[in-house]
Amino acid sequence: MLKIRLHILATFVLVFISNIVLAQEAMRLWTGHSVRAKLNKEWRVSGAQLYMFGQEPFELSSLQNSVNVRYRISRKYYLDAGYIRSSSIDDPDQEARNRFTGRFRINSRWGKWRAANSLRAEWHFPERSKFEYRLRYAFRIHRGNWGLPMKATPYINNEFHYYLAGRPFRYRNPSGDVVAEQSPDGLHAHRITLGVNFRPFKRARAGISYMRQTEFNLGNKYRELNITDPRNGEIKRAFNNFSVLSIRFSYQLNL
Repeated sequence: MLKIRLHILATFVLVFISNIVLAQEAMRLWTGHSVRAKLNKEWRVSGAQLYMFGQEPFELSSLQNSVNVRYRISRKYYLDAGYIRSSSIDDPDQEARNRFTGRFRINSRWGKWRAANSLRAEWHFPERSKFEYRLRYAFRIHRGNWGLPMKATPYINNEFHYYLAGRPFRYRNPSGDVVAEQSPDGLHAHRITLGVNFRPFKRARAGISYMRQTEFNLGNKYRELNITDPRNGEIKRAFNNFSVLSIRFSYQLNL
């Protein structure tokens, strides 16, 4: 039975590596660590740091610090609230970016399979060029204990992003005349993540994952990204497509 489970895990890892090899977007590396504490049956708090490395050149480009509070409504329903601050390492003069987040999550069980639906709202300030507010819907699925070493558990996560209230953009007709000036609101991004979580020792969790983001346009042509300026052929609000290899470690304090 263990051989079958190891074979399934090996297949998952092979698909994981194949996606990395076949990805055409820029590859980035994110590494992070966090500390979690359970205050009581309902409340949990956590703090984390995330280091973001770019590909060309391969160097630390951004540092992200965050704090989060989680409230357990029941075994199925959770609420989260948090604050994230990002700073640019390669450009110290760049203004740091901040965001407040709120999330509602529903956990489900289908036999030995586990699933989670979540809706996360973010307020970014100062605003980004494409959005000030972002809604993120995610659907995550994994199986319970596989009986693998260190309780390794593969998972897959799909996420869609809806952009709101970005900086106004001038949309032009083929002659170069302005026909609309508004923010590119709409469903504009998808992320898929393949990963494996495991427990190296008691009260500790670690994980490795591969994430790929793809931006796109749907609906109103005067809400689009990646627009070609008919006056000079320049691409405005270009798609931000990229891949990330992520390695994270988390430790739970025993209060």
